[in-house]
Amino acid sequence: MNINLDKLTEDELLALNRRIIERLKLIQQHKTLDSMIKFEVGQRVGFDPDGRMRVGVLIKFNPKTVVVLTDDGQRWKVSPQFIRHVLEDQGSGARGKVTTLRRVD
Repeated sequence: MNINLDKLTEDELLALNRRIIERLKLIQQHKTLDSMIKFEVGQRVGFDPDGRMRVGVLIKFNPKTVVVLTDDGQRWKVSPQFIRHVLEDQGSGARGKVTTLRRVD
């Protein structure tokens, strides 16, 4: 699609800008909903906001985020695109608990 922006008036450019922003928001909402349907309240999830892995339980869905209660008692609002399912196995011996993150597409 070729649109010659040089020939559009200011009003036409503003209208085009509004339509682009609306479309981008719709695409983002769709991605968020697609990510959210892969999870349920009560599931163990993990995410990495600052280079340190956080693991906890998904406790709530918001329109754009999910709320995760981490194992250390903190509540985080996280974009669902950034969380992963967590599988936990009880290892034997000194290894103890092993947490594995699993991406579900």
